[in-house]
Amino acid sequence: MDRETLNEMVKLKFGARKAGGPEIDLVKLAADAVYADEMLSAVENLPDESLVLLAMTLRDKFGLLAARPQGPTGQSEAPAEPAAAPQARYMSGARS
Repeated sequence: MDRETLNEMVKLKFGARKAGGPEIDLVKLAADAVYADEMLSAVENLPDESLVLLAMTLRDKFGLLAARPQGPTGQSEAPAEPAAAPQARYMSGARS
């Protein structure tokens, strides 16, 4: 892990504490994808825009933007969402 990422993790930890967010364990944040996803989601719900941006930057660096993290059994930790029924296309618009 590079120095820039470590600095961002420390800023996130102290910024989240100051904003009333969760207490973040930096070692666990770097090592456990499920824990990182939970903590970053909690920080993203805080009202501080700079912390939300920092959490999203770290989520991207940890590779958690595209997919949900895998649990120890290899299954995704998030419950599967039912597939939405296809909606009819609006055909009366100017571009149809």
